[in-house]
Amino acid sequence: MGENSTLWLALREASRRILVEQNLVIRLPKPQHEQWHRLILNMGDSMPQRLEFPLMEAGECSFHINEHQIFSFDSEEPNSLDTLWLPFNSQQLIEELLQMCSELLLAGYPGCSGCGYRDDEEKWDEASHRRRLKSLR
Repeated sequence: MGENSTLWLALREASRRILVEQNLVIRLPKPQHEQWHRLILNMGDSMPQRLEFPLMEAGECSFHINEHQIFSFDSEEPNSLDTLWLPFNSQQLIEELLQMCSELLLAGYPGCSGCGYRDDEEKWDEASHRRRLKSLR
């Protein structure tokens, strides 16, 4: 996966969301919990001002806030543009998300300028992302 590729940019955005969203519930199979708990502990070390951290649950892979998925791994496009569409192998993406979250924390995210890939920190454009994905198919 090349840096600044469509997948890389989407995973970077997903990782940013994991690190900053409040009321986030991460649902993953139990064997993956230890790695993600370690990430959450690292978030606490890297972001001492943060008082609330993601909650881990056992189950099928999903990342959601108040039952709204913040990203979707389904092959079918989500209705809401508030949902980041990642129509790729979720098992592989989970490992890559974990790695990217760790890289961002090491770079000082969210306090670092541009380390989330956005030099000017503009808002994620989901419609453009989906057009890029469709052009790859």
